[in-house]
Amino acid sequence: MLGFSRQAVSSKIGRRLMISIVLFSSLITLITTGYQLFNDYNGDLNRIDRAFSNIEKVNLDVLAASIWVIDERLINTQLEGLIQLPDITYISIDDDSGQHWSRGAPIDKNFIEKVFSLNYSSGSESISVGKLTIQADLNAVYERIYDKAIIILLSNAIKTFLVAGMILILVWLNITRHLNTLAAYCQDISVEHEYQPLTFQKRGAQNEFDQVALAINEMQEQLHRSFGALKKSKSDLQHALEDRERLLELERSYKEELAKQVKERTMELEQSLLILKRAQEALVEQEKMAALGGLVSGVAHEINTPIGICLTAASTQLAHIDELINLIHSEEATLEEINAILEEYQQSCELIVSNITRASNLIQKFKTIAAENSHEAHEQIPVAQLCRDIHDSTQLIYAPTVANMELDIADELQVETNYSLLNQILSNLMSNIYAHAFAQGRENQFRVEAYLENRRLVMRLEDNGPGISPQVAEHMFEPFYTTTRARGGTGLGLSAAFNAATLLKGSVRYEGKSTLGGACFVLSIPVKRDDNPQASDSVRDGYQFHI
Repeated sequence: MLGFSRQAVSSKIGRRLMISIVLFSSLITLITTGYQLFNDYNGDLNRIDRAFSNIEKVNLDVLAASIWVIDERLINTQLEGLIQLPDITYISIDDDSGQHWSRGAPIDKNFIEKVFSLNYSSGSESISVGKLTIQADLNAVYERIYDKAIIILLSNAIKTFLVAGMILILVWLNITRHLNTLAAYCQDISVEHEYQPLTFQKRGAQNEFDQVALAINEMQEQLHRSFGALKKSKSDLQHALEDRERLLELERSYKEELAKQVKERTMELEQSLLILKRAQEALVEQEKMAALGGLVSGVAHEINTPIGICLTAASTQLAHIDELINLIHSEEATLEEINAILEEYQQSCELIVSNITRASNLIQKFKTIAAENSHEAHEQIPVAQLCRDIHDSTQLIYAPTVANMELDIADELQVETNYSLLNQILSNLMSNIYAHAFAQGRENQFRVEAYLENRRLVMRLEDNGPGISPQVAEHMFEPFYTTTRARGGTGLGLSAAFNAATLLKGSVRYEGKSTLGGACFVLSIPVKRDDNPQASDSVRDGYQFHI
């Protein structure tokens, strides 16, 4: 029992809890004791006040009558009765004639004194005959309160210490000893030792310490499993390091052999590179000659056709002239025969003129492709009006094909650039749209959008045609490349537009499908803006014009 008490007292948590309980209980005891003693003190004072009130109500008239008749026996009897009252220690009577009667001894501290006037009633007249002085001793009241305070404090102190000791024992039994067990178990935890589960010696149902033991046991199991896996990983890593050393040794031998082979192969590659450079130079020359041959072939094919037609027509004219001369010199010539020969002669002349004109146009287009610069001065160009004019002329060329053009261009948008080159670009792009995207008998539609962006004019031309295949899009800006050669296409329109955009230090490109479902071409060229305050780089939604 002594050892158990020593263990219970040695518990820091128990001691701290016991001290807290003692201090708190002492504080509560002092407060309740003070309140109880204060009530008892007030009760004693009230009891003395009631005694004074009873004397005033019961004894004053009798004493006044006894003094009036000077009945000393009755006066002394009444004084003896009053002095026997509780807490009354001194009482005295003084009449108007100077006589004095008293009982008890007067005190000079810790007392309550009250003086009553003695009046004798004679009919309707009240006559003062003396005064009554009463003292009540408070020392007895203080002694009773002191004794009661000692009893209350001692009883509460004994009760508090008993409760604190019981709590200290309960804390030891239910908490401290389990914590000591837990601390000792945790100090002995080691992954090198065999796993032993944590258990607490206790009785009764499971509590929080059982949950702690369960959690620690699970942690121990996981720790041992992880340590076993770590040891296995360490062993595997050791084997891997040994394998790595062997591989590094093999790698060093391989590198030495490889360096030897690389040195030999480098010499072979240098010789091969020299041969490859010579072959590349020859291939570049062949590509140049092939490109020149394709260009010459295209030019020759395009110009050979009208020239051949002109040659045939001229030969036919010579035959018609010989026939006409023979007919004129014959005597059987008629006017109808002469007119027929002249009509055939006129048709041959028209065929020669039209084909020579076609050849001249081809040569002119070819010159625009080969041009290196344009020296025309820049001028202010209203973009929307230029698009309308080009569309009108293009629609006349491709009549009776009709198309609806939607302009998304602000009417106030004006730019300063080369008019001829911009006109050539837009004319060729619109002609390409009419030639490849539109057909008679369908609802043809295309859209032109223009806006300024970072001091550049950006124009988007979109149509609702069948679009352009990737194979065609790859070559469509090359000179003489066309998919409509059978219908008179020359393959120079997009190439001329590309060259003109390049001369303006801009670009024209194909962007695939448009919002209308067909092709989309984007033109971007640097320009100088008009100083019109209504024109803004951010303006993109302007007047829409339908034709």
